[in-house]
Amino acid sequence: MIAGDEPTADTVGVCLSIIIANYNGRALLRGCLASIYQNPPRCPFEVIVVDDASSDRSSEMVKECFPQVYLLRNEKNVHYGRSNNRAFDLARGQYVYLLNNDTVMLPGAMDVMMAFLDQHPTVGAVGSKLLNGDGTIQASVKTLPGIMAGLFGARSIITKLFPRNPFSRRHLLHLSRDMSSPFSAGYVSSASIMIRQEVIRQVGYLDERLSYHIDADYCKRLWDAGWEVYYLPSATVVHFDHQGGTMVTRKRRFRSIVEFHRGSYLYFCKHQLKSPWHPLHFLAVIGLGSRFVVSLLLQLSKECFEHGASRLYRHADPRPCEFSGETFQRHNF
Repeated sequence: MIAGDEPTADTVGVCLSIIIANYNGRALLRGCLASIYQNPPRCPFEVIVVDDASSDRSSEMVKECFPQVYLLRNEKNVHYGRSNNRAFDLARGQYVYLLNNDTVMLPGAMDVMMAFLDQHPTVGAVGSKLLNGDGTIQASVKTLPGIMAGLFGARSIITKLFPRNPFSRRHLLHLSRDMSSPFSAGYVSSASIMIRQEVIRQVGYLDERLSYHIDADYCKRLWDAGWEVYYLPSATVVHFDHQGGTMVTRKRRFRSIVEFHRGSYLYFCKHQLKSPWHPLHFLAVIGLGSRFVVSLLLQLSKECFEHGASRLYRHADPRPCEFSGETFQRHNF
């Protein structure tokens, strides 16, 4: 299933393995890799890119521009969890750093995260602060999912309309915690999470059934195994959320809604459901089903509006816009 160049024996001494799963994100992946080598950790490290059967020549770009990267290529699209799990088997570092392809590494972030883990032996994983492209703080640190998270999470209509309400602040920890100091978290985003190698050996692989909630599930399993999860505001990474190839087509945007609600149900059954006949099970099914229908209708209306606006724009200005090359936009943070 996997074709590529495997790490050789001389990488046994590395202290950090950086794993990046990629799907049709060539330009963003190029920027991500460039930022890593522009702002590398002070210790020996390796970078493993798993290309998930991209059609945009991502693999060729990595081979040409970053020959020092260990490149694994999936023969078919197997999604995020399985791609990372394949890299887990090859990672040699004391620490394993999962990083999204739509991120930009800022100076010192990896060193700060490794130093924190070195100084806190009970912490199994640490997440960095994530910034949006405009420099605002991303909602990447939360309590573990539950019924309240469904009502007041980052995706909920209530939170979008009233982002500072006390219930959302209780779940979205960046809204209520001191952002100048590290703090314990239910879970942190897998867009930028550093995990001890020994934790991976103990807890195991990512749950390949999940797309959304895969980070919440893994952090929950860390907590259950006796490890702590922390958020480290002093380590900063820019994250161009959902621009790495997963939301570029209408089909994938609708599919993401299905995957989110399916993942929510799987997480609930795995970690919270005591009996299929428990009343909470029926409430969860009704609640998730209703939310799913509303989300589909909202996305449909958004797609129709954007399609209409696009046709109107083309009618008003029929001149073609031509772009050549790939653009990597740098921001000062």
